[in-house]
Amino acid sequence: MTAKKPTYIGTLNAIVNGERQGFELLDCWSTVCDPEIQSMLKTVALREGEHAATFEKRLCELGFTLKEKRAEGFDKTLQMIASDMSDMAKFEQLGYDKLGEGDGEDQLLKLLADKTIDPATAGLLGRFIAEERDSLLLLKAAYECTRAKGEPESPVASDDLLTQVCQQLSELSDEVAKLREKVEGKSTKSRKSKVRAVK
Repeated sequence: MTAKKPTYIGTLNAIVNGERQGFELLDCWSTVCDPEIQSMLKTVALREGEHAATFEKRLCELGFTLKEKRAEGFDKTLQMIASDMSDMAKFEQLGYDKLGEGDGEDQLLKLLADKTIDPATAGLLGRFIAEERDSLLLLKAAYECTRAKGEPESPVASDDLLTQVCQQLSELSDEVAKLREKVEGKSTKSRKSKVRAVK
C-alpha cells in the first residue's frame, strides 16, 4: 500500500524555492551595498541559504525531491540588485520598506495550522518562524539605516538648486542696485540743498 502524500509537502517545496532565491538576492546585494548594512544583509542571506538546505533535506527524508521553480522576473530583480542604484531605492523597489505591515496577523504561524505535520517538520518550522521574524527586524533596521543617511542628490536636483541660487543672487543684486540709486539720489539732493543755502 502506497503511503499517502503529506499535505504540507507543497509548503516545504515553496519554502526551499523562496529561501534559495532569497539567499541568491541578498548574497549578491551584500557585495555591493553600503558597508554599514553589509553584515545585516549577509546574516539574513546565510539564514536563507541554511533554511533552503534544511527544508530540502527534510523533503528527502520524507521521500520527496524538490520541484524547482524560479519566481517570475527574478533574474531582472537580481540585475537591479547588482546595479549602482542606491540601497534605499533597492529596499523600496523590493517592497522591503513595508515589511511587517498589514492586518497585524502573523502570517508565518499559518504554516503550523496543518494538524497533520509530523513533530520533526514542526520543529524545523518553529525555528524557521523565529529566525524569519528576526530577519525581518534586521532588514527593517538596514532600511532605516539607509533612510537616515538619505538619498544622494541627483544631477537634476543639483541643477535646480543652482538655478534657484542664481535667481536669488540676481534678485539680491537688483535690490542692492535700487538701494544704491536711492542713496545716491538722496546724496545728490542733499548736496544741491547745501549749495543753495550757501548762495
